[in-house]
Amino acid sequence: MSNDLNQEQQTELVKTFVQSQFVEKGMVADVNIHRDKSHNPHAHIMLTMRPFNDDGTWGEKRPFTGRLDEKGKKIYQDNPWDHKENVLNWRNNYQDLVNKTYERFNLERRFDLRSYERQGRDEIGTVHLGHVAAGMEKRAQQKALQQGIEYQSVSKEGKLNLDIQNANRELRKYQHELAQIHSNIIDLEQKKHEMEMDIRRSLKKSGLWNNLSPQEKTAITFVRNRMKEEVSFSVALKCHFQFENWEKALEKKMSAIKAEASIIDQSKELYNQYKNSPDNTIAKDRAEIHLKRDGFSIENYMEQLKERTLSFRKNLASFKVEKEKFIENKAKVDEAVKVLEGVTLTQAKILYKDDKKLKEIPIHEVDKLLQEYRKSGTLIPLDKAHEYLMNKENPKPLKEMSLLDQYDKFRKDNQFVVNWIRSLDKKETAAEEIRLTNPAEYAKRKEEMEKQRVAVAERLKHVKTSLSILEKAMISQVKSQYPNDSRLDHLDGKTAVKILRANEKEQRVIPIDEFMKYLDKTSQDLSDSHGQNQDHPDSQGRNIEPSNQTHHNRVQAEMMSSIATSINNLMDDSEKGRKTNIERALEENKYRRKNNDGRSR
Repeated sequence: MSNDLNQEQQTELVKTFVQSQFVEKGMVADVNIHRDKSHNPHAHIMLTMRPFNDDGTWGEKRPFTGRLDEKGKKIYQDNPWDHKENVLNWRNNYQDLVNKTYERFNLERRFDLRSYERQGRDEIGTVHLGHVAAGMEKRAQQKALQQGIEYQSVSKEGKLNLDIQNANRELRKYQHELAQIHSNIIDLEQKKHEMEMDIRRSLKKSGLWNNLSPQEKTAITFVRNRMKEEVSFSVALKCHFQFENWEKALEKKMSAIKAEASIIDQSKELYNQYKNSPDNTIAKDRAEIHLKRDGFSIENYMEQLKERTLSFRKNLASFKVEKEKFIENKAKVDEAVKVLEGVTLTQAKILYKDDKKLKEIPIHEVDKLLQEYRKSGTLIPLDKAHEYLMNKENPKPLKEMSLLDQYDKFRKDNQFVVNWIRSLDKKETAAEEIRLTNPAEYAKRKEEMEKQRVAVAERLKHVKTSLSILEKAMISQVKSQYPNDSRLDHLDGKTAVKILRANEKEQRVIPIDEFMKYLDKTSQDLSDSHGQNQDHPDSQGRNIEPSNQTHHNRVQAEMMSSIATSINNLMDDSEKGRKTNIERALEENKYRRKNNDGRSR
């Protein structure tokens, strides 16, 4: 019963429903209303399945047809009250009655008993707890309240519902982002592309999403949120690989924790041996030396032992929490990999019309073929699939690569080095926390990080030098394409990259005057002007789908405008250092006056 109604209104609602749906049709209804939990008022309704005879006695459960079968037994009709269709009718009628009651009491809320799926909503429905799981959750809540700690779900169903709620929260956030895109109407083509690439929408469109269990849905959503990209089988495998590395890291942590526990236990024996050994004996000296190797001093042993024991317990507790989180989330990743493997195979069978050659291709390669089709619309023949993927994964040697390809490669290397440096910074910060409590481990980590610092410095120097050489080479290449054009006299590397990229994309040398036409144009002007420019003879032969024409025009025009702005800035900067004849004369007179004043003094 709705909590938006008071007790009298709830009772009236139930009576009206029972009277109209059951009693008026000849049933006897026994109604019990339960309000022992304020958040869950509800009613239990028991119904008779037999009608009353005229004399008040019970009738037959099913009406007699008046005919007998071959064995002389009565043949009965179906009981019209005992049909599954009645349940849906009663639900719908109850829903209508509640909404009419809301309207009668001027309540704006509306009641809907349909599932999220039937309502057309994207959220995942939670699962029913049941009395056992509900009892476990209630006890866990009471225990958390008594201990003053945060409540966490303990039952399998409760944890699943928590995952579903988190997934729905992320989904609402994602829907809000799409709504903002839609409301601004900035890029409808991009929105369409994002929706098509989203595995969840793709699955829903194909009808496969509705066949997934709540666990499978939350698993896919978890991988998407963790990887921050649209989910495919390849992405799920990448996530699985991350968890394998995480597992190895946990094993190293466990080894370090066991080693620290052993050192602490051993230090106690060594300290007792030191105290109990006579002065100036080998045993006493040996004990002191071993304690120092383990990071302890005789003078401050008890204080250091206390600090390291507290640190050990803290690290152990943190490890247990991380281990539990790993086990829980790894199960989701494994589930996502399993589901997406099946989805990938199903989609590939549809795309390749159940070609038998699919069985000969590894599933991860099949997924890459699907991704290529989604990205470019190109359907790679199965007999050439392996060769195509090998060429894509193993690019040409550096000498055979174009200047732009080499430049892009070293830009990626540069980002890798930046991330490497950030990682080392974090490791150094973490190492500082154990500098006093565990100097032996700190020294070991510091030495390893110093080696990495040397390696990263050499890598960074190589990348920066290579980028500088490539930029100079690209500047020369651009100037060779535009000989005697003074507007490019002060060309820089970034502008050279833009011009080469534009020429490569258009498959022609675009005149500088054509770039400059796009200077200081608005977004609408860009789209319109580039649309007109498609009649250029050199641009013929590049077929573009009509639905993508507007998007293509705008992207191309924005690229042309960006290059025009860069060239214009180069021209402005080149004028900054030049002086007019008047400025030279004024400066010469100022210099003469300064010299004359110096002589007069």
